Amino acid sequence: MRTSRTPCIVDIINLSSSADTLLRERVLALRAKGVDNHILCMDGPYVKPLRAAGIPVGTVRLPRGFDPVKLVWSLVEIVSYLRRVKPDLVHTHCSVPGIIGRLAARLAGVPVVMHTVHGFHFHDGGKGFSHQMAVAAEVFAGRFTDVMLSQNRADMEQALRLGIVSRDRLHYVGNGIAVDEFATATAERTAGGPLVITCVARMEPVKNHAMLLDAAARLAARGVAFELWLIGGGAGRDALTARATALGIAAQVRFLGYRDDIPALLGRSHIGVLTSLKEGIPRAALESMASGLPMVATRVNGTREVVRHGDTGFLVDVGDVAGLAAAFERLAVDPELRLRMGERGREVVREEFDEAIIVRRLERLYSESLQRRGIPVPPSLTKEAQA
Repeated sequence: MRTSRTPCIVDIINLSSSADTLLRERVLALRAKGVDNHILCMDGPYVKPLRAAGIPVGTVRLPRGFDPVKLVWSLVEIVSYLRRVKPDLVHTHCSVPGIIGRLAARLAGVPVVMHTVHGFHFHDGGKGFSHQMAVAAEVFAGRFTDVMLSQNRADMEQALRLGIVSRDRLHYVGNGIAVDEFATATAERTAGGPLVITCVARMEPVKNHAMLLDAAARLAARGVAFELWLIGGGAGRDALTARATALGIAAQVRFLGYRDDIPALLGRSHIGVLTSLKEGIPRAALESMASGLPMVATRVNGTREVVRHGDTGFLVDVGDVAGLAAAFERLAVDPELRLRMGERGREVVREEFDEAIIVRRLERLYSESLQRRGIPVPPSLTKEAQA
């Protein structure tokens, strides 16, 4: 039973796996501090475990792309859920749930509407009708966003330049990971056997696995012994499996699916890679770096704030398959360089991307936003706002 001293927050996100990865620990921490924090997401394998952990989880149908009928149906479902739960603050994440969720929150009369940009749906160099529609949708949703949070500085600049929100409603929050979970991840890493290159990313077009497979084919043609581990679920797996076969590298590519033992797998890897078209602040890169891996990644918003070219790894332009293969080869033949970049990556993550720092920032923003609307917050949350 809610009381006047128990504020209610609902996080809206797309996948149950994303809810588990991005929200679980923070929501549990807020609930322990007296905040009635719920999650609303698509039904999936992590709904039951999240509920078992003590988190109220509602489910809703959310299309991953632009389908007008499904979007309207999702809007109706979310409005109904919010009117039933009556949250004081709705916090949306990602593109589609961000647009629909914010509109639903406003229609349901939620006092505070907050959104975190995990990389805008439009990306560097985008153009054409779909790009224009994505920008227009963000500008539209920005009109009923009380607080917009950005994981990186570049997206903040874009939001201001495109007029998505005003400066006073935009805040940098960053992103982070539980660093200690990956601190001892090198126990199984040995010099023997093939070089292991690991990519942790769902198999969707935005993650650009095709570029990675093309670079792997070039690496194989140069006689480098390696295995490419692809960790993550997604609808694109069959197409990527066929592409690996067509490129003649099926024997070197291992499709490991969605995994719960990421620290252990990174502990058996030598190089981390991420070839995304866009990112907020990529947890996959942070986890690889915290595990002592040098990173090879595309030079896009978010990622270039994490991976320091020539220091913690290498950045290449989107589409530069030759450059990606060359970066792999350079690290493959130089174990000392891998070690040096990996150790530097550990330092960067520990100093700048510790999840505890991010959680304190977010709790302060929650407290300030709720109190601004006259909504009482627990003393434990007020302390975070003053920290």
